[in-house]
This record gives sequence, C-alpha cells and structure tokens, in this order.
Amino acid sequence: MRTSPFAMLSPWVALLALASAALAQDVRLDIRSGASSRLPIRCLPLAPAGDRDARTSSVQADEVLASDLQASAVFQVAKAWDPGVLAPPPAQADIGGKWTVNGASVRLAGEVVDATSRKAILTREYRGPLARWRELVHRFADDIVMQFTGEPGVASTKMAFVAQEGRAKELWVMDADGWGAHPLTADGSIVQSPAWAPDASLLLFTSYRGGTGPQLWVLSPEQRKPFLVSGRPGLNTSGAYSPDGQSIACTLSRDGNAEIYRLDARGGSPQRLTDSRGIDTSPAWSPTGRAIAFTSDRSGQPQVHVMDADGSNVHRLTYDVSYTDSPAWSPKGDRIAFVTRTGAGFDIWMCRPDGSGATPVVTGGSNENPRWSPDGRHLVFTSNRDGSRSLWVSDIDGAEPRKLDTGGRKAFSPAWSPRITGEVRP
Repeated sequence: MRTSPFAMLSPWVALLALASAALAQDVRLDIRSGASSRLPIRCLPLAPAGDRDARTSSVQADEVLASDLQASAVFQVAKAWDPGVLAPPPAQADIGGKWTVNGASVRLAGEVVDATSRKAILTREYRGPLARWRELVHRFADDIVMQFTGEPGVASTKMAFVAQEGRAKELWVMDADGWGAHPLTADGSIVQSPAWAPDASLLLFTSYRGGTGPQLWVLSPEQRKPFLVSGRPGLNTSGAYSPDGQSIACTLSRDGNAEIYRLDARGGSPQRLTDSRGIDTSPAWSPTGRAIAFTSDRSGQPQVHVMDADGSNVHRLTYDVSYTDSPAWSPKGDRIAFVTRTGAGFDIWMCRPDGSGATPVVTGGSNENPRWSPDGRHLVFTSNRDGSRSLWVSDIDGAEPRKLDTGGRKAFSPAWSPRITGEVRP
C-alpha cells in the first residue's frame, strides 16, 4: 500500500507514424464487461520483407502484438501460427500486415480485416528505429483497441514501482507489459509511493535520501535528477498529483499530527485539509479533482473516507469491512478500489463512490497497493500469492491475474502511468 503511518517519457522515441486511409473509421463494437464478452479475433503472422533477418524480428513482433491484444481485456485472441493454444469462437476480425526492415529502420503496415466481408476496417502505418520496434507494435495494438471501443488501449503506457535489492528500495520503471525494467534512482536509501503527473512527465515519490526522514521528491524519468518538493519537519509522504497537475495532496505532520495537506505543484503554499485526532493519509483524487479519498483511523481503526477537495464534507466510506486503506479512484470515477485486512493479509475490494456495492475483486495471498490503468479495465497491485512480493495485473472482467516480470526482484507500490502525451500519432 502507499506510504502510511499505519504500516519517459516524451519523447520516448522519435517514431514516425503515418496514417493511411482507414476504410471504415467509424466501426465500433459494443464491448461489455465480463471475460465471456471479449471479441474473438485472429492474429496472422506479419509478412517479413526487406533485410534477410526481418523474419526474426517479425516473429517477435507477432508475439508482442498478440500479447498486447489479449492483455487489453477487449479481445479473445487466437494466434494463427499456434492454433492449439486457443480455440475461440470464429474470429470476427483478422489482424495482420507487413513488417519491413531496412538497416536500422522498421516499418509496420498494420491491417485489420472484417472476417465476414473481408474488407479492411483499419489500415495504419508506423515507422521508427528497429531498436524501438516494440513501441510500434504497442501503438498498433492501442489503435486496434481504439477502433473497436472508441478508446485507445494501454499497451504504450509505463509502470513505475519500487524494487528492493538488499536493504535498499529504489524507484524503477518499465513498459506496462513488464519489458525493459530499469532503475531511476540509485541512492541506496528507501523509496516509497511513486505517483505520476497527469502528463506522465514527472514522478512524485517519498524518499529517505535526504537523511532526515521521509521527504517528497520529484524527477523526470528521462533526466533522473530528483528535486525536493517537501522536506518539512516530520512526515512528508503519500503524494498524489491533482488531475490538472496544479496541486499535490499529501500527508504532512508539520503541526504534530499526520494530516492531509494540499500543496501547489512545486511544493509551496500548504493548505491543511483535515483536522482530526486520528492519522489521516493515503489521499487519492477523484478524476474530476473535486473530491479526495483518504484513510483515517479517527473512528478507531483505519477506514477509507471521502472529502471535498477543500477539506469540507468529510464522510466515512467503508463500514462492513475491517481495517481498510490505500484507496484508488477509477479513471471514470465510478469505483474506488481499496484494501481490507483479512487475517494475515489483505484483499482488494471495490465500491461505488457513495460506499455502496462493496465487493472483493482480488483475493488469494496478500494483495496491496491497487492502482488503476488509464482505461479503467485493469488493476495493478502487489501480491505474495506465489511466495514473494511481486507485481500482478487483474482485469476487471474477472480474468485470472497475470504476473509482471521484474527480473526476480521484490517489487511493490506500482503506479500505472497515464497515456503518454507528446507522441507522434497518425
């Protein structure tokens, strides 16, 4: 869970994405929740061309594209080159195209064809350096999701997290599918609770690197030079950017008790939002920025509460479960995920913003730190379900959680990035 008293982007790569004519840009399908409602599609091998070794990278691209589409929670994917893996109902669309490699450059000419009419419903071309070929594939996958749902996928997003090696806990980042994990800090200290700025240009985090207790720092994933945001006496933890990026909600204990404060984005002009004898922490903004969920033990044990963004209208959200913490507001504003204690560990639950409809969504092992994907179809979280603390993704439609590869490192406190801005798109 987030730091609690209780317990790159742009430009990632200069890609040139060229739009060619989409023959039916307005094609949309009604995607309902539930694994059984996923749209059956078939991935065909990308046709290699150009250099002699084009086939090697095209085979890798085939697998990444199929994995992206399956992980989108929109499609049920059959791989034409591996028909024994999945046997879905007849595919409603075929995904394919051409993969051309010339020296250090690659061109992906992607195509989506309606399986019945055999007409192309999406054709799109992407070009970039061969060394960044995965990003071209991720963008094609996101555009396919956009074509069928009206909202782009999340294959091109990033995942920040905390990795432990020895006693040190450092800030790391990787692609949303677990590829390319690398550290952003090397302080030999302790990092906690990363949180992305709304444009994904900055990461806010708690660190003990200053040597005087937990402080709030921020860095650009590209420049990797941390800047101090709040080093006030006492606690400086649990930072979260407002949806407009102009403010930070965090926990400070400058006045003697852990309370929720609102700072400007540079860490100045503190405005105290809570005032109780209990410990108030783990603020989470609503997507409109009008409300903040947080954890408080003012009722005797930690429970999730909600208040207006100016600190007024505080009310308790969770009642029928014990010890709740780590609220996370969904991108669409219709759900709040949180953890609740269950014996020796925690489960992840979800409720409506008024507290109704509370129900478990992730069980098995101990599960903490729920954070939403930008499309609201997935939750990333920390779990020890396989014996070590690692990162997992659960699709809200109930599919089995999948583990993210962090190279065998202990990993926790994930933060799913917003969609990357500033990219060149068709």
